[in-house]
Amino acid sequence: MVKEKRDVPRIAEFMQAIKAYPVIASLRREDLLPVALSCRARVVLISSGDLFNIEEISRELEKRNKLVLVHVDLIAGLGRDSTAVRFLKEKARVTGIVTPGSQLIGVARKEGLVTVQRLFAHDSPSIATGISVLKQSKPHFIEVLPGLAVLRVMGELREHFQQPIIAAGLIKGIQDLRLVLKAGAVAVDTSAEKLWNVENF
Repeated sequence: MVKEKRDVPRIAEFMQAIKAYPVIASLRREDLLPVALSCRARVVLISSGDLFNIEEISRELEKRNKLVLVHVDLIAGLGRDSTAVRFLKEKARVTGIVTPGSQLIGVARKEGLVTVQRLFAHDSPSIATGISVLKQSKPHFIEVLPGLAVLRVMGELREHFQQPIIAAGLIKGIQDLRLVLKAGAVAVDTSAEKLWNVENF
């Protein structure tokens, strides 16, 4: 049995980063990399790309002291196996992964990466299914989509989980951001560049 590598320092650094600035910049286009490099958000989620550029993008972000997450399902050519996770850790040197599925959560944890699993809160059946899946996979963080659903499901999630909650999707402005943070989310994951440099929460 493969023992889980020590991930406490990495988790602590990640938590410190989002406490200091609770916005995760979701980088959906490579041409926005300069914006992500200079923004106030320390955590950047790479939400697009392929095997030819993911390593370069991650290294550029690392040079600016950014913590890098990768949405593994949105990287073209990246497999869904332990080799892909090792590539992300050893070659791209990412901090962690984001995925809606459970397949790679355990593998990534064993490699010492931060794990974020998405919960789609579109309706009661999807929430119930998501809760059941999350109980098995045990990610470090749970990311709720759409983000404003946090206002409705936070109480139910707290009945089942102690993991920090991240809100993602359809966060359009500062008021939405403030609402989900007030509801208990530890951070907001957004592709809206105007929220990557918010000064007052």
